[in-house]
Amino acid sequence: MFLKLRKVKKINGYVVSPDANLKRAELANTQLQGLNLSGANLFAAKLSSSDLSNVNLSNADLSNAKLDSARLNYVILKNAKLEGANLSGAQLNHAVLTGARISRVILRNANLRNADLKNADLRGTDLENANLSQANLSDCDLRGSDLQRANLSGANLSGAKLDGANLDGANLDKIQSNETTVLPDSF
Repeated sequence: MFLKLRKVKKINGYVVSPDANLKRAELANTQLQGLNLSGANLFAAKLSSSDLSNVNLSNADLSNAKLDSARLNYVILKNAKLEGANLSGAQLNHAVLTGARISRVILRNANLRNADLKNADLRGTDLENANLSQANLSDCDLRGSDLQRANLSGANLSGAKLDGANLDGANLDKIQSNETTVLPDSF
């Protein structure tokens, strides 16, 4: 499923490797597939329309990064920081975001089909029109998030906190939940 991860590469004058300092890097429209960027500092990096499929970004800091329309299929973002990032229209199919901090992120129109977001902090996140079908959202904190018209069909919401979330028009067919799932008062 995952490609063999390459260790070091120089792209657009930047050395991209584990723990690299790529703060505010200009890497829009760049091919970065299969790289190991675990622990990298990508704060406010510009990665719009880039291909980061099969990249290891575990423990990376992508806070305030621009990742709109980026391809992040099969990406590993375990325990990554994405607060304030823009991932509108991004492709995150089968992405692993367990334990990631994703609060105040723009994921409008993003595709997170089959993504694993277990224990992720998604407070105040914009997920309007996002595809979260078959996603694992167990034990996620989605309080105050905008899930208007989001596709949550078949998603696992066991133990998720959705109080204050906007679920207007969301597709909730065949969702999984349990006694610890907290739904909005209006639900």
